[in-house]
Amino acid sequence: MIEKNGFGAEEALQQLKSFKVRLRCGEAIRSSVPLQAAFLTAVNTAARAFLGGVQVELPADVICLLPWPGAGSLNAIALELGANFTSEVEPGLLTLHFGTGEKPTDEEIVVWATDWRGGVFTESEVTPVNGTGLLPLGGVYAGGLAVALAFLKTAKIQPQALDKTTGISLWRPDLNWLAKDAEGPADVAVPTKLWLLGLGHLGQAYLWTLGLLPFPASAGVEFFLQDHDKAVEANLSAGLLCTANDVDQLKTRICADWLAKRGLATRLIERKFDLSTVRGEGEPYVALCGFDNAYSRSILENAGFDLVVEAGLGDSLENFDKIMLHTFPSEFQTAEKVWGDLQTGLLPKERVLQALSATAKKVCGILELTIAGKAVSSSFVGACAASLAVAELLRARNGGLKIDKLVTQLRVPDDTRVGAAGGTYTTELGRSSYQELSILKVNV
Repeated sequence: MIEKNGFGAEEALQQLKSFKVRLRCGEAIRSSVPLQAAFLTAVNTAARAFLGGVQVELPADVICLLPWPGAGSLNAIALELGANFTSEVEPGLLTLHFGTGEKPTDEEIVVWATDWRGGVFTESEVTPVNGTGLLPLGGVYAGGLAVALAFLKTAKIQPQALDKTTGISLWRPDLNWLAKDAEGPADVAVPTKLWLLGLGHLGQAYLWTLGLLPFPASAGVEFFLQDHDKAVEANLSAGLLCTANDVDQLKTRICADWLAKRGLATRLIERKFDLSTVRGEGEPYVALCGFDNAYSRSILENAGFDLVVEAGLGDSLENFDKIMLHTFPSEFQTAEKVWGDLQTGLLPKERVLQALSATAKKVCGILELTIAGKAVSSSFVGACAASLAVAELLRARNGGLKIDKLVTQLRVPDDTRVGAAGGTYTTELGRSSYQELSILKVNV
């Protein structure tokens, strides 16, 4: 809003408060884990971006098939996440369909998901049946993508955002997402011991996605959570685990509490990640990185991890929905080479900096387009990035493609570029201790 229209921070916030979206669900939502994951991700992300309201139509008493505290109905969870239930249809309101079976009009799209695939269909396409497996990955991506495209259209950043059927395969992002070989395995091994580096926008999106995985009660899951910051009001618009009650609380505690409610254990590291951070015996060999600064990313390979998956996001109106995923170590790149040259190369955008400097506190993460080289914070981009990153972890242990670098942009996902070694993970998973401590077979 600031960069596009020249608004001040308060003007931009008022504009966001006028944005509304409608989510309409059919009976198919009752039987599909991926579709339920898409719906809840859409509610959670849209409530933080469409400040005028997220209007929801949902069949009565839908049993939640996802792991959620209290095993409540999908209806109650959606309400908790910020949905507004209404039977009155506001004319012209942009609508996202979840398993309604109806053909969308010009202002509507169909959200579609399987275990490993997620996307949206336009009015000109016949939508296939949603997946009925137990993995939420495709759904998290589909829900984030649908809200991203709706936001791009509503904000007039890309008015034609809903004109084309589009999506991605998280198993084979190098293939057409609707190809037969683009669907991944139904039986997967899932990581049960991970180190989360940074618990802001991306880190919380990682945990949102991981928290929807079907871990058995006996899995012995343990997440190491590293961050030293407290949540501020601006985090409410982008952090998928943050609520108004979390302001001024340490992010480690917010995330640990969210995971504890799901029966997932944590270890807290409440200090900065720097050259003194080195994994010790019995600690995770695998890390997910959610840092928003180049320096911390540039030293990722100094900590002794066997595998680090990290995502970077765009920093301007033209590319805030861009996702760049890297894995380290890589035979083609090093973290220091990728990120070292950027430590001093990014400059604040003057218009954004001036607008935010005039406001005493940061009122909305979406407004923080670029300050001192930090990426844009938007809830829906974080959700899509998280599904890509978690999918990399699952591919790593299930014979999937090893990706060194992936670049995609939500407004043009058909242009996804994948840099892959052409093989699967070998040395990164070679230690017997990693296999014993971090892997669990889950039948789905």
